[in-house]
Amino acid sequence: MPHTLQYRPVLIDALISNERINSYQSVFHPANDVELMGVYLWNAHVCGALYPLMGAVEITLRNAIDQALVAGLGRFWWAGGKLRYRSFASGVDAPRPVQAVRDNFAKATRNYAAEQRRRHGARGNVAPHHHGVIAKTEFSTWEFLLDAEFMGRGLIWPKHLSRVFRGPWPVHQAGAMQAHAHDLVATLRDVRNRLFHHEPAWKRYGVLTEADALQHLREKIGKAESLLALIHPESLRLLQANGLLRDAHRACTSAEIRRFQHLAQTHRIDSLDVLGGLVAQCAQENSVLAARLCQGEHRFLIYAS
Repeated sequence: MPHTLQYRPVLIDALISNERINSYQSVFHPANDVELMGVYLWNAHVCGALYPLMGAVEITLRNAIDQALVAGLGRFWWAGGKLRYRSFASGVDAPRPVQAVRDNFAKATRNYAAEQRRRHGARGNVAPHHHGVIAKTEFSTWEFLLDAEFMGRGLIWPKHLSRVFRGPWPVHQAGAMQAHAHDLVATLRDVRNRLFHHEPAWKRYGVLTEADALQHLREKIGKAESLLALIHPESLRLLQANGLLRDAHRACTSAEIRRFQHLAQTHRIDSLDVLGGLVAQCAQENSVLAARLCQGEHRFLIYAS
């Protein structure tokens, strides 16, 4: 069936473009267009598997920082000059991270007001609502807030750092912890942006082979796990208990690439013992297996759960 599709000139040349798909050719070396389109669709599958992790990272971090700063500075902690910073000097422009936080909250406030007018018919000046504005903030807001500009005596860090990151710290000093958290967030925001802009999730400088691409993806999953565990171990356990981490790890394997390239073996099932063995194999390997009943033509997939 996949060999009957019009890969060229329709799917690849016109609807996807050779410029976009050439990077898949150079890294994964597919033997034909079926395999090329397979690895392209595998990337979409990976993006879908990573999406819940990136969403959890953004929402959990946002709410953890907001709750900590509300307790220390009040509900509109970003307004009225409450956010002091290290390099403040009278008459001198704020540094980029500080100005970016201000700009992001100004944009979030405008977007909240616009939504109230559009969806709820509000007129005139719309009073900002704490949770409404927070929900409209961009992910970059929280990366900028973890900048060293906000680290120092009398500033939000280190005073509130332990309220935001309640899991085990990998370092003891607050300054090192702030820098570590900032680096994690910066890395994961870049991954999140690649996913949301439909770019290859595996792509970066130095990724030259399939093995490189898979290693890169596994590293990013590990960083998401690390940040969630730092914020609160229970947020990581939620994803583990519901199989979202398992699904993400399984997606980033050569076996899944071969499945999307239609190169995976189809197992014939002629007894309950064979079926039971395949189910056990899926659970042990965290894999997806294609199967077919001996007396049937329809293929089906066996997943671990």
